[in-house]
Parts: sequence; structure tokens; C-alpha cells
Amino acid sequence: MPGRRWFISGLAATWVFGLAHLGGFLQAARTARNDPRMSDLTRAMRAHQTNLLGFHPSILDFREYFSLNFSILLWLAAALGYAALATAPDQRRAIRVLSPCYVAGMVLLLATSLHFSVPQGLLSCACVAILFGLAWRRAEATPAGPS
Repeated sequence: MPGRRWFISGLAATWVFGLAHLGGFLQAARTARNDPRMSDLTRAMRAHQTNLLGFHPSILDFREYFSLNFSILLWLAAALGYAALATAPDQRRAIRVLSPCYVAGMVLLLATSLHFSVPQGLLSCACVAILFGLAWRRAEATPAGPS
């Protein structure tokens, strides 16, 4: 199947990106709680709370919530890609339709990584976008078989 290996590689890289992000998040969370140099900042982030529909999350809660959920959403994106490919009656068409979506998503994440000066995000998003771009190109370049 043209592009299938590249597509599966992109999904695997997305899953690994989520795992690496989780590792970085856990390390940063541990540092924020245990490094005496971070205690003032952590205390200030915990102290600043916002009333949202009767809940009072702190800035630290928001930071940790979004950081953890980013990993979960990357895993979900990979799982949905696997599920879509596995159930597609025409896998080549699925790769042609899904790959540009993954490329666009990774390019947007790459842009935010650039904006916030996160080199790990730049590298990860670029690698994943390239894999899906190769899948897309390969699937587009191969003539369709009989219907």
C-alpha cells in the first residue's frame, strides 16, 4: 500500500512524541515541587486562583492540566489514525485524506514551539510532519488501482 509505512511511522512518532512530552512534564512537575529555587514561583502559581463555574483552579493547576492533556491528545491522535486506517475500505484514500490533516496539525504545533522557543517541540513536530508528508506524497504519486 503506497504511503502506508510512512503513515504508520508518523503515527508511531506521534505516540512517541506524547510519551516524551509526558516524561518532560513529569520531570518539570517534580522540579517545581522539590527544587528550593522554584518554591517562590510554585507558591505564587498555587496562590493565584480563578473562579470558573464554582471551581477555583490555580495557575499551576492549569499548567499541569494542559501539559498532561497534551500528551493524552497526542496518543489519541495516533490511536484515531490507526483506527481510521484499519477500518478504511480504501487505505490509500484514507492516507491521502488524513496525512494532510496531520501535517497541518504538526505545522501549527511547530509554529507554537517556535513562538515559545521550545526546541524539543520544533524537532518533534518537524519529524512527525515530514513522515506524514512523505506518506501523503507517496499515496498521491501512485495511481489508483481498479475500483
